[in-house]
Amino acid sequence: MIARPSILALVAAVSLLAPAAWAKPYRAMVTRTAETTRSGNMELGLRYQGFFALDSDKSLPYHQVSPSIRWGILDNLEANVYFEVLGLGMPGQNDFEIAFGDIPLGLQWTFLETRPFALAAYARVTFPTGPSDQDAIPPSLSDGTWDYEGTLVGELRVSKDLRFMLNASYLHQGTRDRGALPDFDVPDAVQLGLAGTYNLDNFTLVGLEIIGRRYFEPAITPVWTNNANQVEIIPVVRHEVSPGLVLEAVAGIAVTPDLSSIYQFRVLLGGTYEFDLASGPRLPEDKPEKSKPAPKKKPKR
Repeated sequence: MIARPSILALVAAVSLLAPAAWAKPYRAMVTRTAETTRSGNMELGLRYQGFFALDSDKSLPYHQVSPSIRWGILDNLEANVYFEVLGLGMPGQNDFEIAFGDIPLGLQWTFLETRPFALAAYARVTFPTGPSDQDAIPPSLSDGTWDYEGTLVGELRVSKDLRFMLNASYLHQGTRDRGALPDFDVPDAVQLGLAGTYNLDNFTLVGLEIIGRRYFEPAITPVWTNNANQVEIIPVVRHEVSPGLVLEAVAGIAVTPDLSSIYQFRVLLGGTYEFDLASGPRLPEDKPEKSKPAPKKKPKR
């Protein structure tokens, strides 16, 4: 009878902490978080995004599928790489084609981490392997230019479930090689991202993000000539369906006319799977071996 409260407390602690030690649905959708992939772990991801309008004829005719890899090099040091594939045109039409996109390669270092607050620096270079002769592709997609990004990430951890993130970024955009047409120098931009996320339980996260981007020139492509001020609201839903496997789905909504003239909303669908590199991926049906219960001690007399 004396040991029962201790056993119940231990069981409750294990039940609360064990799920949080698997994949973490802590990430926001677009805004970067200060927490990195654990050292020795790898996260494989796949995301789709499409750009639409209420009038289907005005939907942007580009679709992107992006596989990604994130891995923890050291504690608080993470590298990531993305491979982007573009669908040019609308699926099902005769002019629809597939093009290989750019390759962003990034590195994040969380140099300050405490229980209530964390700071990180993120740097990214984008290799121009995408099409640069598609004038209607916005600079945020694969446009075949050398791009560089520097971002300062701040995170306020109000509790284990409630977090707020702030991203301040400088985006250096390259020059588009348009073949026989004159080259186009894409203007640089500054970007602010503000996000709040809340874990409903150990497996489900909801949140809201506001992304604001300001280009230094009104003409951001040869087609979009007055679109420098862009603000987007992004609701966030992430759910861990099994240990390591997290699914996500949102629809970003354009707020400013400069962005809504390009697209009114975009659909983001994806998933990530994180696993320990030492043990390798584990199939969802695999279950950890149950340890044998410890023999019962005889009660003291």
